[in-house]
Amino acid sequence: MNFDLNEEQALLRNLIEKFAGERYDPAKRLSYVRETHGFCPKGWATLAETGLLAFPFAEEFGGFGGGSVELITVMEAMGRAVAVEPLLPVILLAGGIIENAGTDAQKADWLPRLATGESMASLACGEHEARFNQDRVATRATGAVLNGAKQMALGGSFADVFVISAIDETGAMGLFLVRADAPGLGRRNYRMTDGSSATDLTLNNVPAERMAGGQQALDDVLLDARLAICAELVGLMTMMFDATLDYIKTRRQFGQQIGAFQAIQHRMADNYARLELSRSQLYRAAATRREDAGRAAAITGSKAYISANAMALGEDAVQLHGGIGTTEELMVGQAFKRVMLLASLLGDSDWELRRYEAMAAA
Repeated sequence: MNFDLNEEQALLRNLIEKFAGERYDPAKRLSYVRETHGFCPKGWATLAETGLLAFPFAEEFGGFGGGSVELITVMEAMGRAVAVEPLLPVILLAGGIIENAGTDAQKADWLPRLATGESMASLACGEHEARFNQDRVATRATGAVLNGAKQMALGGSFADVFVISAIDETGAMGLFLVRADAPGLGRRNYRMTDGSSATDLTLNNVPAERMAGGQQALDDVLLDARLAICAELVGLMTMMFDATLDYIKTRRQFGQQIGAFQAIQHRMADNYARLELSRSQLYRAAATRREDAGRAAAITGSKAYISANAMALGEDAVQLHGGIGTTEELMVGQAFKRVMLLASLLGDSDWELRRYEAMAAA
């Protein structure tokens, strides 16, 4: 099998590596997280100038129609950098829904603006009593007027428009665009474990625009998002493993490097196996075509496996660094917080494993 990237894919990876190399270290990253919305607007503008924000969109909207390989290439590189720019919520989740479920007018209106960084969008499909069940929706649509509540809309504090799921008069789940300044829309903004922002919404007779797609479009985009999460987790695992390996070669105790102790070597060998097996799961999932019947099961199983192993590797990385590993002084501590969020986003490893078992049985 050929795992080499083509010219365009390598360019995407190199763009992010150059961007991260110029802008990221532990102190700089903390300063970005402490910005109003958890990231630096100048960094977002820089990504827009490179054209990177448009990579998953069709050419007619300023993108180049990146597929699964481009997706994991970009997100793995973002993970290695422990980058804070909101590619996942704005471009892949909300932007993906607009491209897959929007009307022609909605696509033409919003996608070019997302690609240039002019506007921001957020997907609001979670609800308080649904846990990870994205198809359990209590929000109601009467015509194009919404009533209900949504939980943990990633990037909601800076969104110009929300994509909101609601049940219409026929009992079908529909998708709606709601502008951030719409009357009757209430927002409660807060920070997540990793410092990124999220929002809870209340909708009281909020005017909305009906989108063309519904449940299937949402399922397709959430599946791509799971693949993106897997890739970012593998990038984070790579960063934490490499940093820990360097640390145990330099940290001395009892007159020698702690990496010389056999117990430490065994743990690092286990973590290397976790990383490489997770990378193999990621490549296996990305290699499936959209029309493959087993694609959903492959991605779901990968997320279950990678999430569990990312948590295990991250816990070891923090512990092997000792007390300083729990602080924000090192990138390892910051990376582990991001792992904690991603490992349970859309479903933790136990949840994804149960979904995988059901898919495999079917």
